Amino acid sequence: MTRVKREKGSIFVLVTAGIIAFLGAVALSVDVGYLMVVRNQLQNAADAAALAGAQGLMAQPGNYTEDGAAVRWAKQYAAANRADGQPVILATNEISFPKPDVILIDIRRPVRTFFSMIVGLRSVPVRVAAAATAAPVVGGSGGWRPFSAPDQFAHGSQCVTPLDGDHGPFNPNLHTWNGIEAADYYRSPYDPNLADTDASTFTDCSGGAPTGFIAPRDVDGRLVELKLGAGGNAGDGSPGNFYPVALGGTGASNYEYNIRHGWDGTIRVGDILTTETGNMTGPTKQGVDYLMSLDPGARLVTGPNGRKYVWSDRYPPNESPRIVPIALFDPTAPPGNGRTTFRVANIGSFFIASVSGSRVYGVFINRRLPKAIRADRTTSTSSSTAGAAGRMLGTVELVNPAEFLQ
Repeated sequence: MTRVKREKGSIFVLVTAGIIAFLGAVALSVDVGYLMVVRNQLQNAADAAALAGAQGLMAQPGNYTEDGAAVRWAKQYAAANRADGQPVILATNEISFPKPDVILIDIRRPVRTFFSMIVGLRSVPVRVAAAATAAPVVGGSGGWRPFSAPDQFAHGSQCVTPLDGDHGPFNPNLHTWNGIEAADYYRSPYDPNLADTDASTFTDCSGGAPTGFIAPRDVDGRLVELKLGAGGNAGDGSPGNFYPVALGGTGASNYEYNIRHGWDGTIRVGDILTTETGNMTGPTKQGVDYLMSLDPGARLVTGPNGRKYVWSDRYPPNESPRIVPIALFDPTAPPGNGRTTFRVANIGSFFIASVSGSRVYGVFINRRLPKAIRADRTTSTSSSTAGAAGRMLGTVELVNPAEFLQ
């Protein structure tokens, strides 16, 4: 009898130990599973914050302050996500800028346990990170407006801007303008030899520099008048003139539709586009009036670091629908009269301020291009980098945060 009791007691101990071990395994699996869920939630928040912060760097390049768009947007988009049942509130020390065009989000949080607290483990530290950058683009698919103007060129070392209509079209021969005798010179920001160059560091149009529109040099807030020439053609490619472009079709109705809604086809540097013919004054005004009605309060403002950007009470900075991407042609080979073709030498964006007949007024601005075709990031960037390494149009993308973590 004593032996039987002993055996029963041993079996009870073993069963009890087995049940405890089983419950422990179940508890551990529950806690581990929950930790993984929370970690994924935190990672989603970090990714969203990094992408939003990089977008802020494009809107306000070089502004890394608490009030800057990069920090504000990172915090805003992180807080729109929840982890462990709470909004993800970023601390300032969880946001850093290891490079001028990179934002790093490094989140560390204690995550509560449910069953492990029985053995004294009330929380487990979790760390996630995400990094994003602003990168240049060579083109994209979506939003293109059917305007094409000559890219900016140089007379000697003087930039010939859209305000300089008195200069006339590009002239490769020696001539006098503004009291200086020189030949005109052009170099696209997308010149292959500038592929790895931070174009934002150039401040003039001296030899070797990109003469075409770049940021921040040409994002200076000066009101530009783009004129549609008689008969729908700008005529000679002079600064300030623009040609209507046939995108996805021809005719006045197609042209006006593209002003209103943008063309969703793909345009990239080097493409050959066709100009539109006919008197487009009415469609130009009607299309631009519609665009302006989408965001009537949008206006150009100066940020705390002195940079210009577009503020709107309906859209994030530099995201107004009145900022439109356009193709710019090589001024050394402008389109001819009638229906003709030209090569895209640069891509930029133009904030439309007003319209009067066939004259469109606004400023050049840098912005993020939706559905962009990314170019290679420059290996060396400065704090003045705007858009993406000085190109007017850029995009944002996640990069490996391990490169920047300590």
